[in-house]
Amino acid sequence: MQTLKDKVAVITGAGSGIGRSLAIALAKEGTKLALNDWNDQALQATISMVDSQTEVIGKAYDVSDKSSVYAFAQSVADHFGQIDIVVNNAGIAIEQRKINRTDYDYYEKVLAVNLWGVIYGTKAYLPHLEIRPEASLVNISSIFGIVGQPLQAPYVISKFGVRGFTETLRNETRNTGLAITCVHPGGIKTNIVRNIEAKHEARHDKFTKAFDKMARTTPDSAAQQIVNAIKKKKSRLLIGSDAKGMDFLARLFPSWYDKIVYRKLDLDRLAVRD
Repeated sequence: MQTLKDKVAVITGAGSGIGRSLAIALAKEGTKLALNDWNDQALQATISMVDSQTEVIGKAYDVSDKSSVYAFAQSVADHFGQIDIVVNNAGIAIEQRKINRTDYDYYEKVLAVNLWGVIYGTKAYLPHLEIRPEASLVNISSIFGIVGQPLQAPYVISKFGVRGFTETLRNETRNTGLAITCVHPGGIKTNIVRNIEAKHEARHDKFTKAFDKMARTTPDSAAQQIVNAIKKKKSRLLIGSDAKGMDFLARLFPSWYDKIVYRKLDLDRLAVRD
């Protein structure tokens, strides 16, 4: 897209983190916004940050609710008369647990938001995007959609799923006006870890502090890179030196990158046991 001015963008998970920063960045570009978050208070705070710069509407709902996703898609189309950009950004994580100690309900909850939310948020908007002269669909995966991360199986499964789904769609829409981008952030200074429903507060606090030290990229920086990727119609975006490094190792040493990256992890100490 040569310009984002007067385009209409839908962003899920816009109440904080990358989603909020992306709303602010696109508002500066003159893009009209349709914002979502599960937390209405956080969503309204984001709306108040951008409503003086651009036209914006918003709706709080859970992206794992298919009917709500489709209803919002139609309301956006009815309100603006067009939809040009969709960013499926909403996501959740869980406590660190080994697979044999991760109950099925954890898998169901994470996959419902991280994977089905992206599938719903793609299929609901495709008919609107495909009729535009040019349009952009951005799905947020993770570096853990490229490499396996111990103790986070539901999250990893969901992000590998987002990657496969998005890359498949990209192949199906080649030579059309629709640009498909899969984004793989590394550690981003967001609230995703703080929002984990934790049964062990002390362990969760320790994990959060460790994540904060590891997270090298600000949401504002990540958002600007996504905006640039939309403009350039990039098919793949790695955010952060950590993501680029992990991707390089996985491609260079696909059979044993884990021995390099995770050899110092004490999994029994880090994992929740009950």
